Amino acid sequence: MAEEVAAPVVEQSPAPEAAIEQPVATAQDEDVATWKKRLAGKDQALTATQKELATIREETEQLKKWKAEVEYANMTELEKVNLKAQQLEVELKAARESAERDTLARKHPLYAQFAEKVQGLSVAAQAEAFEDFVSSANKEQPKDTFVDVNAPRKSAPPAPKQRTAVEVIEDMKALGNPFSK
Repeated sequence: MAEEVAAPVVEQSPAPEAAIEQPVATAQDEDVATWKKRLAGKDQALTATQKELATIREETEQLKKWKAEVEYANMTELEKVNLKAQQLEVELKAARESAERDTLARKHPLYAQFAEKVQGLSVAAQAEAFEDFVSSANKEQPKDTFVDVNAPRKSAPPAPKQRTAVEVIEDMKALGNPFSK
């Protein structure tokens, strides 16, 4: 008998790469990814620039302080006193303005409210704001009846009622005798 040699049968399974299909990037996906990368790069550049700006500002402040200290050290006593006097005058002016605003706010609260609202506006804008303020103030306040003291009354006041002698005696009895103890 002839020997049969059996060749091992190797089962072939589909290749794993063939089973999983790689997604194909579309033009829109590529555009989104590109824009995201660009935006991330711009954000990084902005952050770096902001840090650099903050550093430059700090250095500028330090240089200004150093310059002021050097200038102050080189001043004469008279210049130092004059500088101190100018600083005190500015503080005094600010304190007076603050006190004046507070006094005005207590005496005339509506005007103080309006003045605070229109501070820094142009004249035309102040006029417009004034008209709005007056119209809103008139709507909020109830209408009072105005009595003209110079105009004569339309009707005469009622005549006082004549009291009888009996009513007067009763009123005197109700008061009592002031001389009795």
